[in-house]
Amino acid sequence: MKNMFKFAGVAALVLALSQTLQAVPITGAIGFTGRVSLDTTSAGTATEVVNWVNPAVNGTTGSFTTVANATSVNFASPWFFTTTSPINTFWTVGGFTFQLLSSWITYQGGGSVIVNGTGIVSGNGYTATTLGWSFTTQDPAVTSNPSTFTFSASSNSVPDGGATVMLLGIALSGVALLRRKLTA
Repeated sequence: MKNMFKFAGVAALVLALSQTLQAVPITGAIGFTGRVSLDTTSAGTATEVVNWVNPAVNGTTGSFTTVANATSVNFASPWFFTTTSPINTFWTVGGFTFQLLSSWITYQGGGSVIVNGTGIVSGNGYTATTLGWSFTTQDPAVTSNPSTFTFSASSNSVPDGGATVMLLGIALSGVALLRRKLTA
């Protein structure tokens, strides 16, 4: 019985420590807008962004709200729409860094292109978190060359709150009690 109390005490201590050491993922969304120079005169046939022109934040939620709208964003260039090799620093802004993992063309034609992908954002003391993202651009109006673009990334991760660790502690306690009962 004495050993069971020791085990329960250790289990409670481990549970308490794991609660304070739990990682905090990035939540929310961030969006950018600006202009891009493409490798062709039409977004409907382009394969890459040659240059980003004045990209800036145009909306944030969740963990990204520390970044003000209109903050300048640094993008890597050139960027090919179909990417299979990671780009370690695809964009940076406000202490966040985004690693592009992959991208693919979802739609292209009629003077526009939609590219989707995945990546990992990190920074500002948060745990690196996987994001889904989307880039869109269309042919420029005659008076607004180069093309305008939008880029939005969002995370659907929700912090655990410790439920998993608590359930693990309960399961381990149950195993210890069962073992004690079987050896008695």
